[in-house]
Amino acid sequence: MSLADISAKDNIDPLHPFLENHSSVLMGQSGMGKSTLINALLPNAHAATREISSALNSGKHTTTRAHLYHLNTHSHLIDCPGVQAFGLHHLNADTIAAGFIEFAPYLGKCRFSNCTHQHEPGCVLKSAQQQGKIDGRRLELFQTISRGAF
Repeated sequence: MSLADISAKDNIDPLHPFLENHSSVLMGQSGMGKSTLINALLPNAHAATREISSALNSGKHTTTRAHLYHLNTHSHLIDCPGVQAFGLHHLNADTIAAGFIEFAPYLGKCRFSNCTHQHEPGCVLKSAQQQGKIDGRRLELFQTISRGAF
């Protein structure tokens, strides 16, 4: 079974191992089924949901504030209101990098002062990732965001 087999209406079980021992945030567009997913994971949660709009062929905005749910003692979910639009175009790469707390010891130490951490030689972030000090997925996410491809 894969993540592609997950359905809030039919089969939520494959999601459980990914949530175990984490505090996870459900984020996404309005009406995409985040609260439906909460109800599938926690049947007693009674998170408000609405039917899919036949006119728009999509869900309707229902959640108006963030709510914390406890799956168990060590696993938690936060259901957030849906977003209509998301963008980081107002932030420069240095500001985005500062949001990755594990990068802090390395920022400002690259060979080039204007390092984009994409392809430059002497990039301390890439070196830290190669040494296992920074998770490769996090560096890749930063690179994607800072390229504006997010």
